[in-house]
Amino acid sequence: MQSLSTRRVVTIATVAALYVVLTIGLAPISFGPIQFRISEALKVLVLFDPWLVFGIGIGTFFANLFSPFAGPWELIWMPLTDMLGGWLAWALYRYVLRERWPAVPMAVYALTTGGAVGVMLYALGLGDLAVLAAGVVVSEMIVLILGVPVMFWIEKQLRARGFDLREGGR
Repeated sequence: MQSLSTRRVVTIATVAALYVVLTIGLAPISFGPIQFRISEALKVLVLFDPWLVFGIGIGTFFANLFSPFAGPWELIWMPLTDMLGGWLAWALYRYVLRERWPAVPMAVYALTTGGAVGVMLYALGLGDLAVLAAGVVVSEMIVLILGVPVMFWIEKQLRARGFDLREGGR
């Protein structure tokens, strides 16, 4: 991983802010046992630069302050699992898949997020672990898999305008 430049810090902050705005702006569908966070499509950006997992983690923390379940699970567990899932997705994409088939690491990311949300909601006594996790995995798969072409298109548009999201600006 490259060093933490000012440009990268601003990009991380921008991803975090976008995540918060999209999550809170669509709050009726962003929280609960069945959730559909459009902001999760931003997770695709970690494929371009692993530092962006911090943007996802920070965004998750601040968005979850508005969750009806806000507490240690939402404010510690979920940001950490989002960041770990992001690093796993990035490493899988970069080193195992050699930057091919971006939907595969996003499917893995959906599984890690769905599992983490399922564990959290189960621990809060909201139902069966498998059922809770399955519902979130399905919504995550939809958002992340559909988010792949959208985020790759956005990244291409930004690069054409001189702003490279890829690690080290390569």
